[in-house]
Parts: sequence; C-alpha cells; structure tokens
Amino acid sequence: MNEAIGSYLLAGETMLWTGRPQQGLRLYSQDAFLLPFSLLWAGMAATIFGLGGRQFLAMPLPFSLVPLIFAVAAIYLTVGRLLQDAWIRSNIDYALTDRRVIIPRRGLGKSLTTLDLGRVEQLIFKPRGHRGDILFGRTESFFHFGPRSFRGTFAVWTPSLSETPQFIGVENGRRLFDQIEGLRAQARR
Repeated sequence: MNEAIGSYLLAGETMLWTGRPQQGLRLYSQDAFLLPFSLLWAGMAATIFGLGGRQFLAMPLPFSLVPLIFAVAAIYLTVGRLLQDAWIRSNIDYALTDRRVIIPRRGLGKSLTTLDLGRVEQLIFKPRGHRGDILFGRTESFFHFGPRSFRGTFAVWTPSLSETPQFIGVENGRRLFDQIEGLRAQARR
C-alpha cells in the first residue's frame, strides 16, 4: 500500500485497491478533432514565420509579440498538451476503500479528492482494451458552449485536468468498475 494514500484512511476503513493512471503519452477520443486542428494551427504558424519572420521581429514590441504568441500556442496544441497530460498523470495515485474513492495529486496543483461511494450519483465506464477510464460523475461535452472554469476550459485539451474525478486508464478497468458498482450499491442500502 502506498504510504501517502494510507495516511488518508479513516478509522475502520479498509483499503481494497490502489493504482495509478496509464503512464506516458495517451490519445483521447477528442483527439480525432484536436490533432488535425493543432496540425493546421502549427502549419499556419510556420507559414506566418516563413513568409515574414524577420519583418515581425522588426515591428514595434506589441505587434512583434502576436506571431510569437501564435507560435507558442501552436507548440502547446500539437505537443505541449500531450506532454502536460502525461506529466499530470505521473503525479496522481488512486485508491479504493470499502467506503471511498481517494485521488491524491502531487506536484503543481497538489490536491486531494475523496468521494463517498454512497453519494456518487453517476458512474461511467469507458473501455480501452484491458484498461478503462472510470468517471465519477458527468463530464461536459467537448462541444459545450457555456461558462466553464479556467481549469475546465483546459480540460478540453488536457483531460487529466477535468474537474470530474476519474480513474484514467486503469488496469483491468471493467473488473474495478464492477467492484465500485457493488460497493456503491452496498453504501446506498
């Protein structure tokens, strides 16, 4: 058992499972749209610099920053968001007890999320081979056009930033999902 997670146990609570998210670079369903979009954006940024790179540097300061911002955004959209997502997932642990779900995050944005299994309204399973994603609540659609928090806005590009608690790419996801469903049903009785 992970020592850090063990320190979050309540009196009489039993640890049933611990795990980590899938590590490394990972593509999500929204990448079917985001990858072509990011490559188009990067192509436009390269074209802008290719056509007038020196001219932009000679412009007055506020105007010379515009193409640089455009280029930095292109780098983030094509590669940076994937690296950021991998780094965030490398700093997350998961635990399931007989009463709760525990998700501590280390590093920047350090936090602790705990969920009482009896109060989880919706549980969603997204299979990915022998792995799976388990979401503890509803997520906003990629095409949601309403107010979002700052973190929620970036979750479109970097799903590990989602405000919906989740187990991302866990081993034997279906078996874990069934176990959580059973515990959830027991807690509601």
